[in-house]
Amino acid sequence: MSSRPRFRGPSDRAGRFTINAGSTGTGCGAWEPFVETWNDRVGDLYPLPGLSASTIDGFRGSMRSVTLQDTAVNETWSSSPISTRPAGTYENDHVRLYVGLRGVTTLRDPHDHVGDAYVSAGTYFMHHVVTGNRSRTTSEIGKRVFFFPGDPLRSLVAGNPRAGRATSPAARVLMAHTTMVQRTVSDLGPAATHAARNALLELAKGLFLDHFDDHEPAFTPALAQAAKDLADARLTDAELSPAAIATHLHVSVRTLQRAFASLDESFSAYIRRRRLEEAAAALTAPGSRLTVSEAAARWHFTDSSHFIRAFKKQYRATPAQFARRPV
Repeated sequence: MSSRPRFRGPSDRAGRFTINAGSTGTGCGAWEPFVETWNDRVGDLYPLPGLSASTIDGFRGSMRSVTLQDTAVNETWSSSPISTRPAGTYENDHVRLYVGLRGVTTLRDPHDHVGDAYVSAGTYFMHHVVTGNRSRTTSEIGKRVFFFPGDPLRSLVAGNPRAGRATSPAARVLMAHTTMVQRTVSDLGPAATHAARNALLELAKGLFLDHFDDHEPAFTPALAQAAKDLADARLTDAELSPAAIATHLHVSVRTLQRAFASLDESFSAYIRRRRLEEAAAALTAPGSRLTVSEAAARWHFTDSSHFIRAFKKQYRATPAQFARRPV
């Protein structure tokens, strides 16, 4: 087996870095800074796979990576197919989780899976990596790939790959936590980085077991974000409520309320604010003919008077006055 180079210590394995073919162009020049940073951060733990020449030369899309000590997450969006092959003959002992966001990724004969594994939008696949495998994607692809060290997860995953829906409560909380990490990692100190890394691992265990500890304080920010994400997708749904979202996430309303306790607003207040923001955007959209009563009905306010009062409190103007403001 090939020996791996040694890189910097855990304290340096935190940060984010991107490649965007739209701004950097195509070809090796777009990849070299990304590859160099990955290798410097976690390349000794997770060697990048080999890429076909057509993948590099024709890449159209973006890749964003986050590293937290001995874990990493790489998110890819591409409008060109991606084909990979194993990176050399390195020994492997880590757990990899693929979450499909768009298109399909095909993993060719993972060692612990009978036949190929397919990760389509809205699904995930988690397995223990001992030997590298080839993969290919459809031309339109979006995915998150998580890299975890072997020790914390090996006993669960080794020889027991897990596939499921990325819409499960445990998956939603994991994805919400990841989004928060992507946004804030550059501002995290050593202690916060370590806490974010531990939470990521525990949520990965929860995904495998299809259950997360909703009483764990470290998970409450991710739970709140998952609830926000669900609410944002259902703002025009008449059944949207804290109780409905709590049921969807398999937690009690009290647990959901506790997750929002340290925030600036309750979950009910968040739903009301987001509905008003969407209504304001619709009222001021070019060519909009939306009436106040129609907006009140679409975003489920009791009546036009209730909508106008709530709107004026948030924007210090009635909906009609707001709609007449110059852009």
